[in-house]
Amino acid sequence: MEPSSVAAAVRIGYAMGTAAEVEWEEMFAALADAIPEICAVQVTGWDPIARRFVVVAERGYRRSISQDLAEGLPRTRWGVQLFASRKPLLMDDMPQHFRASPHYREMLRPAGFEDGLSATLRADGRRVGMLHLNAPVRRAFDEEAREFVAQVGPALARRVDPLRCPPLDAWFGPEWTASRIVPGGEPLALTGRHPSPLADDPRIVELAVAFRRLSVGSLAFLWPGDIGWHRAMLLHIVDTNRTGVVVASTPFANELGLTGREVEVATGIVAGLSNQAIADELVVSRRTVETYVERLLSKLDCSSRGEAAGVAVRAGLVRPSPGGGVGDLPRLTRGAHTTWPP
Repeated sequence: MEPSSVAAAVRIGYAMGTAAEVEWEEMFAALADAIPEICAVQVTGWDPIARRFVVVAERGYRRSISQDLAEGLPRTRWGVQLFASRKPLLMDDMPQHFRASPHYREMLRPAGFEDGLSATLRADGRRVGMLHLNAPVRRAFDEEAREFVAQVGPALARRVDPLRCPPLDAWFGPEWTASRIVPGGEPLALTGRHPSPLADDPRIVELAVAFRRLSVGSLAFLWPGDIGWHRAMLLHIVDTNRTGVVVASTPFANELGLTGREVEVATGIVAGLSNQAIADELVVSRRTVETYVERLLSKLDCSSRGEAAGVAVRAGLVRPSPGGGVGDLPRLTRGAHTTWPP
């Protein structure tokens, strides 16, 4: 590639970054520096839940054209050819099909788009998105433009891969497993992570569905497994084709020696319940709850219920439930951060 193209490719890689936020305008500017004829660009990502492509970022398209590129084009003969190709395709690679298609005659040409270059974005062999470029004149894109798009494609693919979660990688060590919850379907293991064993638990799926309805970014909690307890997090990801709930988990060492009943009482304290209310929910006596509270204060090295509640929240020493009981999810998450990361 020419030095200017290499510099543009570096800028695009930098704009993609490793975090959730992407400098899309910087990416578009770098594309325009490398391929000055561009007048419109679109990046789409595959949504494995809705099973369709969604627009991640774009510039220069009307809404109708944008929607047709994302949803209609993949079903055309040219779209099939694009997915089968290992290299980006120029509009004139299949002129008898593309320029005769309703997509071109009724959408692109009336809008002034006379040339195009598209690429399938792949990650680990999976089709994860598309990149579309258009120009107002014919033969605007050449083999150098095709080569440039092929070079920057992997960086774009990593950004739109629905099975990647950059904030998760930034906040959680390799010991944490993670899966994206798919209500009514198989959970999706995230790229670079072992699947969470909790994702197959129907109670976790029910909890995740209820969690997504709330304006809460994350919830740390404990969950019993086949062998011992797990530290767990529900994370509400809001990011185009990655939007959904992720469950992350790792084995819980339980160095404090907490019992299941003590976790339930800690959950009630965090939820703001009185000792009597906790007793009513657990169907035990108030005195029994008071005994558990005393044990909790000792194990957590706290001098008050308020202090114990703060420690339990930060350490995730609670057991939530989708509705009702001491772990009633709406009550337990009242006042929690509405975004993640907080």
